[in-house]
Amino acid sequence: MQMTLPGFDDYYTPNEGLQEKATKELIDSYVQGRPLNPSAVYICKTMINIARNFDALNAKGRDTSRVMAQLLSWYQELENKSPAAKELDPALTALLAEAKA
Repeated sequence: MQMTLPGFDDYYTPNEGLQEKATKELIDSYVQGRPLNPSAVYICKTMINIARNFDALNAKGRDTSRVMAQLLSWYQELENKSPAAKELDPALTALLAEAKA
């Protein structure tokens, strides 16, 4: 089952390469349960476009290292824009629950 994120309808096409597909799967799993601000949405769309460029270059047998470095850089930027929620230590959670009781 392929999830389509709001505002990404034009980015999900049947003719996608391996890197584009992998990037979309990464984005779909990464954003589950996280609110995306406009900046994070922009980064996700940019990552999909970079993955398309990677697939096009790879199909032609061209060097893809710079494109892959760009993709990694944008992914790191996404992590900075939308960090995962921190989990509390179970012992601390128990203490907090005990204190509330």
